Amino acid sequence: MNPETWGWKGIFHGFWQSACQEDGRKYIPGRIIRREYHQYDVVVPHYIDENPMLAAACKAGLYRNIRVSGAFAFRTTGGADYPVTGDWVLLDPEEDGLRIHRVLPRQTALSRGAAGDKTEEQVLAANIDTLLLVFALDGGRNFLRTFLERALVVARSAGCGVCIVLNKADLADAETRRNALATAALAAPGSPVVAVSAKTGEGLEELSRYFSAGETLGVLGKSGVGKSALIGALGSVTGAPLAAAPLAGTSLAGTPLAAAPLGGDSAIISSMEELPWGTPEAGLGCTGPLDEEAAPREGAVRESDRKGRHTTTSSRLYRLSSGLLIIDSPGIRELKLWADGDDLAASFSDIASLAEQCRFSDCSHEGEPGCAVQAALASGELDEGRYRSYLQLKREQAWLDRRLDAQALRAEKARWKQIAKFQKSLQKSRR
Repeated sequence: MNPETWGWKGIFHGFWQSACQEDGRKYIPGRIIRREYHQYDVVVPHYIDENPMLAAACKAGLYRNIRVSGAFAFRTTGGADYPVTGDWVLLDPEEDGLRIHRVLPRQTALSRGAAGDKTEEQVLAANIDTLLLVFALDGGRNFLRTFLERALVVARSAGCGVCIVLNKADLADAETRRNALATAALAAPGSPVVAVSAKTGEGLEELSRYFSAGETLGVLGKSGVGKSALIGALGSVTGAPLAAAPLAGTSLAGTPLAAAPLGGDSAIISSMEELPWGTPEAGLGCTGPLDEEAAPREGAVRESDRKGRHTTTSSRLYRLSSGLLIIDSPGIRELKLWADGDDLAASFSDIASLAEQCRFSDCSHEGEPGCAVQAALASGELDEGRYRSYLQLKREQAWLDRRLDAQALRAEKARWKQIAKFQKSLQKSRR
C-alpha cells in the first residue's frame, strides 16, 4: 500500500526531510493505528516513490507495542505531546530496537479538556479530515442539542470538517426525525446532516458519498449511539466488509496478503525471519496473525435509559476496502472544552453576528442596554435554548482562559526563579 492509502499528505514530506537532516538519521514515517496507554501499533506503508528513503519500501509492515524513545519522553511537556491514533511518527530502522523519535506536526487534532481537576489538553485523535458526530434517535439522552453544540465547538477547535450522523433512524417516528434534522441543521449550518440506520442500511449510501478514498474520518459520540456498528455498516456499503488486517495488500517479503472477511481468519503479517527489526518478545515488532477482531465490537444498550456500555476501550484506525480510513474512539462521558473564543464565536455565528450590532463592544448580552442579542430573543429571532447554551459555553471558555493564564504565569515565575538560582550559583563559582 502506498502512503496516500493511509492518509499521507504532501505537507508531511517536508517535515520528514527536515527531521532527517536535523537529527542525522534515516527516519521512515509510520502511522499510529492503535494506542494502548504508551504502547503503539504503527503501520509503515511503502515509500517507493518517496525521497530520501527509497529503501523504506522493504520496511513496510505493521509493528506492534512500539514505545517512544527516551529522548522523546524527555522533551515532552505534557500528555498532549505523546502520539495518538492518527499521528504520523518517525522511526529509525537502523536501530536495534524500534522506537518513536518524533511526531510529525498534526494537521488537525481532536482535543478536549482532561477529566478531573487538572487543566490540560487531552488529544483524542490526530490528522482527521472530517469528524462524524454520531447521535442516536432511539430515545433517552442520545440526542441532546446542548451536547451537539458543545461537540461542534470542539470540532471547530480541531480544525476539521463536520458531518452530523443521526443513527438508529429505524427506531424513530417521522416527527422525531424531522425535529432532530431541523435541530442539527440549525446548530451546524452548512454541515451535512444525515439520518441513517446501521442495522437496516438506510441512509448509508448517502453518507458514504460525502467521503473519498484516503480520507480520514473521526467518530465522536456517547456510548450506545452505535458508533462501532456504523463503522461496520459503512465497511459493507462502500464495497466490502472491513479488511481483517490493516496490511491487506503486500507483506514484508513482497508477497500478497489476502484480507479475510469479517469474522474470518486474519491475514498473516510475516514470519519471524521476514521481520527487518525487533522481536515480538521484546515488544518491538509484529509477527504472526492479527488476533483482534476484524471489526469493532458492538455493545448492548440498557433499556431503561438507552445508555450503552463501553465496548471500545482504545482508539483504533480502520481502513475500509473502499480506501476510507476511520478512527473509532471510546464513548464520550464528559466533553470539556479545549478551544478559544474564536472557535466559540464560529460555532455560534448567528449570535456572533448579532453581537456586532450591540451598543457596547464588551456587551455580555445579559441585560445591558442596546443589546442586539437580547432584542433578538425578545422578538423570537433567536431561540432561548440556543442562547442559554451559548452563555454556558462562554462562561466555561472564560474559566478555561483564566486557568491557562494562571498556569502560564506560574510557569513563567518558575522559569525566572530557576534563572536567578543559576545566576547566583554562577557568581559564587567565580569568586
